Amino acid sequence: GTERIGHGVRIRDDGLIATIGYVVHEAENVWIGTRSTVVPGFVVGYDFDSGFALVKPALPLHGGRMQIGSASDLLIGDAVSVMSSSGNEQVIEARVVAKQEFAGRWEYVIDQAVFTTPPHDSWSGAALLDREGRLCGLGSLVIQGFEANGSTATVNMFVPIDLLEPIVDEICEH
Repeated sequence: GTERIGHGVRIRDDGLIATIGYVVHEAENVWIGTRSTVVPGFVVGYDFDSGFALVKPALPLHGGRMQIGSASDLLIGDAVSVMSSSGNEQVIEARVVAKQEFAGRWEYVIDQAVFTTPPHDSWSGAALLDREGRLCGLGSLVIQGFEANGSTATVNMFVPIDLLEPIVDEICEH
């Protein structure tokens, strides 16, 4: 559509925000909102291989950055939190039900996407947090009828934050 709403996470002290790429792909205008203010922003870059995008506010926003963790440290069955700025609940407790390849024919191939249940109802760019509150991934999809451990469930798919760290400086530079 012509208007999209999603979430992002501040990953650096300079205000850089990571989000999932389809939220800002081909955006003409970006507005970044917090609990107390809304400011214009701009897309820094989009990595089509991982599906991540970086945005930055045009004006300073108060607040800290989120500590980066690693999706590779998450195990199937681990308790995690899924956090966004909207939905029925902003933060939900979930469990990792699978870590496996995800091939979206319209987007990217992720070798070790993280799948959690129950799903957050506002998943686009939502933060996947480990038990210590560190960022391990960003929400990309909700999938109904996902098969894991011999049963089907509705899940969220997260792109591991590990894919962003090696390319973040290059995206910002170019």
